[in-house]
Amino acid sequence: MVDLFKETSSRLSLTEANIYQGTLTTGGQPGPTYLSTKPQVPSAVKAKMVSINTIEELKDLVSGSSRTAAPRNIPHPWPQSRQEADAKHLNESEERQVYAALRAFLAGQEETVSSYTDIVERRYFPIRAGVFAVEDIVVTPDHPLVIEPEEGHDPVILNVNSITLAPGGQIFCHTPVIIIANKFIKQ
Repeated sequence: MVDLFKETSSRLSLTEANIYQGTLTTGGQPGPTYLSTKPQVPSAVKAKMVSINTIEELKDLVSGSSRTAAPRNIPHPWPQSRQEADAKHLNESEERQVYAALRAFLAGQEETVSSYTDIVERRYFPIRAGVFAVEDIVVTPDHPLVIEPEEGHDPVILNVNSITLAPGGQIFCHTPVIIIANKFIKQ
C-alpha cells in the first residue's frame, strides 16, 4: 500500500520543519482550531506556500489519492469564439462551465473537455496553495477544525497520515480543500 502522506510530502518538498509532528487535537483552546493562511488568524499549523502551475501538476498531486468524482454535468464544448476570452471576466454561467471542466480534468476525463484546456489554464493557474502537513488530526465535538485561505478561493492542501472525526466533530472548509490522507476515520 502506498503511503500517501509520505509520497505527497516528498512531491511537495516538505521537510520535517514543514510537518506538524504528532497528533493535532482540536479543543486545546476554547473555540475552533484553525488551519489558515490569513496572517491575522492564529493557525494551529504554519502553512507552506506552493505554486501549482498547470492542470497536469494538479492532476499529479491529486491522482495519488482517490479519484475525484466526475461532475454530473459535463459542460458543452467551449465555444471557438470564446477561446481567447479574458478569464477574469467570465459570466456566472461560464464560470460554472470552466469549473466543471476543471473537475472533469481531475477526474481523468480530459478528452471530454479538451476544448476547455486554455481557458482553465488561464482561469486557475498558476495556483498559489497553502499546504498544511500534519501527522495525525483528531477533531473533537464542540471544537471544529476550520480551514480557510488568505483570500478569495485559493485552495488549501491538507496532507495528513490520518484524520479522526469524533462523534459530533466538524470540519468547516471556507475554500476548496484537497485532503490527502492515508486514513479518514469517522467514529
